[in-house]
This record gives sequence, structure tokens and C-alpha cells, in this order.
Amino acid sequence: MSPRSYKPSQLTKTHILQTAVERYNESGTASVPMSALAEACGISAGNLQYHYRNKEEVIRAILEEMYREFDAIYTFLEVPFTLNTLRRIMGYSFGLNRKYIFFFRELGALLRHDPLLAARFREIQAKRLEDQKTFIRQLAQAGGIQLTLTPEELHNVALIGWVLVNTWLSHVESLGQEINDTTLNEAVEVMVQHYKPYFPEIL
Repeated sequence: MSPRSYKPSQLTKTHILQTAVERYNESGTASVPMSALAEACGISAGNLQYHYRNKEEVIRAILEEMYREFDAIYTFLEVPFTLNTLRRIMGYSFGLNRKYIFFFRELGALLRHDPLLAARFREIQAKRLEDQKTFIRQLAQAGGIQLTLTPEELHNVALIGWVLVNTWLSHVESLGQEINDTTLNEAVEVMVQHYKPYFPEIL
């Protein structure tokens, strides 16, 4: 669908969310009141509040957009599944984490502040964990491997992988390192190392 086929209100909402992500990444959510976001978007405060009544609604909308983009990860599966396939998947995932880095930096505070956001985030997380288990099964199937993991072990492998992906870039920043292509590639290799013991034939 070309941009011209979008309604003006859809384009405005998209612009608001893109601008909000940029500003939140730069300065943090607490430093960007709605008035500053409206100014950055080049719209009036009233126009902004027509689309999103407050910052909480903006962040909830960003959460939904972020996980819509994460859905694309599951289109990367291919047969035969190779090490480069895994690297592409992990690279895309860490790239999205960088795009929405403010959310992962402030995750605990954001969830404590907004019960609605917290409930939706946990709902999505539960589904994503199941998606990760499916991913591991598909990874094994693509490589012709018979998984010997118990259900509990499969859960733990998926959970560790999910936690690593969601916290690694904050860990990098905590060391005073810049998030760039080099540190993203290092993150990808950490994930490869995580999965490697379970799929030695293909990884």
C-alpha cells in the first residue's frame, strides 16, 4: 500500500510514534512531555492529544508497533536452516531492540507506572515465549535433528534466549560501550553460542 492511500490521521499517528521513539531514545521518556513531543512533531498539542490523550497511550501504541515488527522474525525460517539463517534472525531482532532501545532501558519503570501497559506486555511475553519454543522445534526440524529436551528444558532454553535478547543491549550500555554494528554482531554471536550446544549438526 502506497503512502498516498493512507488516511491523513493514519499518517499523523505514524509520524507521532516515529518521532516519539526518536525522542525517547535520545532523552528518555521522562524528559519528553507531551508538549515537547507535539513541538517535535510539528503539530499542536491539541492535535497530538486528539490522537493520543497522554504519554501512556503513546507508549502503549509503540509497544504494539514494536511487536508487529518482531512478527517478521518468523518469516525468516527456511529449509535447510543454516548458521547464516540464525544470524539473520538474531541480527534483525537486535536491530529492532536498538530501534526501540528506550523501551528496554526503562522497562521496569514503564511497567510499574502503567498497569495497562504491564498487562499487555505480559500477555505478549507469554505468547512470545511459546513462539520461541516453536522456533526451536522448527530449527531442529529444518536441520533434521531429533530434540531430546524435556518440556521443562525446552521452556528454559527458550526463556534464556528471550531474556538475553531483551536485556543484552542494556548490558552493553551498562559497560559504557556504544551500541553499533560491532556490538550488535557480538550480540548475535552470543545467541549463536547459546543455541549451538543443542544443534551441533547445523550450528
